[in-house]
Amino acid sequence: MSIYYRLDEKTDNLNPEGSRKQGLFPRIIRKQTVGLKKLCELTAEGTTFNAFELEIAAKMLVNGIIKELSEGNNVCIDDFGTFSVSAELRREAHQQHDIRAESIRLKRIVFKTSTALLKSLRFTFRRLPNK
Repeated sequence: MSIYYRLDEKTDNLNPEGSRKQGLFPRIIRKQTVGLKKLCELTAEGTTFNAFELEIAAKMLVNGIIKELSEGNNVCIDDFGTFSVSAELRREAHQQHDIRAESIRLKRIVFKTSTALLKSLRFTFRRLPNK
């Protein structure tokens, strides 16, 4: 399997004009986005499970992850990765007594891939042919 990329120029708007970083970086060219239903259909091929059963199980798993994250827990799926939540202040504060629960909001759900997942990926990179 191959993943296509193209090379784009770096954009550096943070540094002053004379000391801006220059160079190229690889940008992955994505072919499509595979949804849960299609993923379950692909996974069910060659098994005794049907795609509908896998889709229901996956939705139940997602609901379990949401429930555990809502309780402040991290969720680790072995050989896949760990989900956790991060928070941020709604407004700037300089003293601890300026911060109340209402001042904090969900920033994002963080996913950290496991080392086993990274090692299991097998593909090669190929440059997108010039048109």
